[in-house]
Amino acid sequence: MGIGNRTLRIAEAARSVFYIPILATVEVGFLAEEGYEGILGPEPGKGIERLKQLEEGVVDVLGSTPTLSFLWLERKVPGDPPWQVAAVNRRDGFFLVRRRAEEDFRWKDLEGAELVTSSFSLQPLASLRMCLSEMAGVDTDRIRLRADYENMAAAAQAFRDGVGDFVHLQEPFASMLVAEGAGFPAASVGRSMGPLAFSTLAMSRRFIERRAEAAQAFMRAYAAALQWIDASPPEAIVAATRRLFEGTSDEVLLRSVRNYKAVGCWDPDPRISRESYERMVDMWLLAGHMRRRYPFEQVVSNDLIESSLP
Repeated sequence: MGIGNRTLRIAEAARSVFYIPILATVEVGFLAEEGYEGILGPEPGKGIERLKQLEEGVVDVLGSTPTLSFLWLERKVPGDPPWQVAAVNRRDGFFLVRRRAEEDFRWKDLEGAELVTSSFSLQPLASLRMCLSEMAGVDTDRIRLRADYENMAAAAQAFRDGVGDFVHLQEPFASMLVAEGAGFPAASVGRSMGPLAFSTLAMSRRFIERRAEAAQAFMRAYAAALQWIDASPPEAIVAATRRLFEGTSDEVLLRSVRNYKAVGCWDPDPRISRESYERMVDMWLLAGHMRRRYPFEQVVSNDLIESSLP
């Protein structure tokens, strides 16, 4: 089937176990049950360019975050930003891996240590800063940060090569290092911080208006995928999506899915709550990336969910 009215182009933020709810919507067949073909990709650009791809019609559904809408509003881009329409991850999905196996981890262990991370997005570091300064009482000025790696694969490789005392990664990269014996689990940022609207789905307002049937079909399929993930064991989730992670072992994928389930990243309810949104606003203000609070109603719409589900 070519690109047409029964085809939806869906772009993840990155190919990661973290975004399995998006992948499962297509791979497990929930979208096909609605009569639509889903095409995953292309990977979107950085920052606000990702939302512009929605407006330009390059993609129909985007793996997003409210912070992209904040950037849109801060930079006074003409027009309203695309709607953030559903939750993907309700917690930060990054983990700290340490170089040495030690019995206990305290967040203050980062003081005086070298921390490796990637520069692919402002959000993970903003979230980590909030976790460290507000929840763990860590003096972030005492952390020697190495954030000059363009993506998580490069950051993980640098850690393998001996750079850093800790590395800050999503899955499956964190579990890869552990499985290789190149590092040891230290902490989950998401478990320490609690719920927030870390990642979401976005659609353009024009797409929702002009292709309402397709938008609602996608939302029904996505809600079904979330329910399936919540009810399914990690083995079934890995089996259904493993072709998308060529070169990654079943051991690493299973560890990754178990970690995200244990942290509570994936919730069966697709709605974006006001409370989780306000936590993201707090995070972005603390990081200094915006100057004012933008109201929930300016960025988030749960109307599509409400109109799509029984």
